[in-house]
Amino acid sequence: MSEPTSETGFPEIDGAVEAALRAVPRPPARAEFREGLRRSFLSPAQATGRAAPVARSAAAPPPDASDRRSLFLRLGGLIAAGLILAIGFFVFQPALRWKVLDLAAGSVVKADGILVASGDRLALARALERAREIEVERGDLVLQVGDLSLFDLGEGTRVSLAGFDRSAPSAPYEVKVLAGRVRARTGPGFQGRTMHVAADAFDVTVTGTAFAVDYEAAGTCICCLHGEVQVSPKAPGTPTKPVPPECMCFVYRDERAPRWGNPPDKHSIPLKALEARAQEIWR
Repeated sequence: MSEPTSETGFPEIDGAVEAALRAVPRPPARAEFREGLRRSFLSPAQATGRAAPVARSAAAPPPDASDRRSLFLRLGGLIAAGLILAIGFFVFQPALRWKVLDLAAGSVVKADGILVASGDRLALARALERAREIEVERGDLVLQVGDLSLFDLGEGTRVSLAGFDRSAPSAPYEVKVLAGRVRARTGPGFQGRTMHVAADAFDVTVTGTAFAVDYEAAGTCICCLHGEVQVSPKAPGTPTKPVPPECMCFVYRDERAPRWGNPPDKHSIPLKALEARAQEIWR
């Protein structure tokens, strides 16, 4: 006997069978099964809850040859400029003007408190040119600063010649004699310039001459061999006066008035020796 069919040609659903099937208890589907079924009908982006990536435009075309050449030229220019600066620093730096003319055997010289080897006179001159303070702890040192001046620094001398590194054409040169003795003779390049010399008991203005500053136990002496020297004692009420050629002015550290007269041999003889040296150099 055949199963009853509907008008569509498919077997009709038996109501009794259907009711019996609904009455049978069925376990609920597992969460894994439901999730897998859901994923099978969704896109990957929808399944994970993430927004679908936005379609990117076509990649930018690579730079053409002209852009690359421009970049290489700029980099090359920067490298060349750096090389020129580096070469200029070592090759075109100002030439050393200072020269060590004489250095007594066994001399001990310091630059800014640091002992400077005296075996290499070129290295010694370079160190002294850069120093803020020069000290001759032992011996004797004769320096030449270009065509500006000669300096004879005796044992126990502390002096600052930092003013001689100035390039301004009208600025006065500054010299500070802190201790010991300094003899100086200006050169042909000093013409039209001024030198200010400071000591403990006086200030001196020099406009071209040979002079000496000597520290003594009772005071400080300023001697002039020739030229123009104006001495200004630091004691209140003491006027500025010129020191005549081949004369000296001794300024006491107490209340006594300055003493004028002829310089002692121990001051004048070394100064005359420096004058003879200057004439040999600047004939």
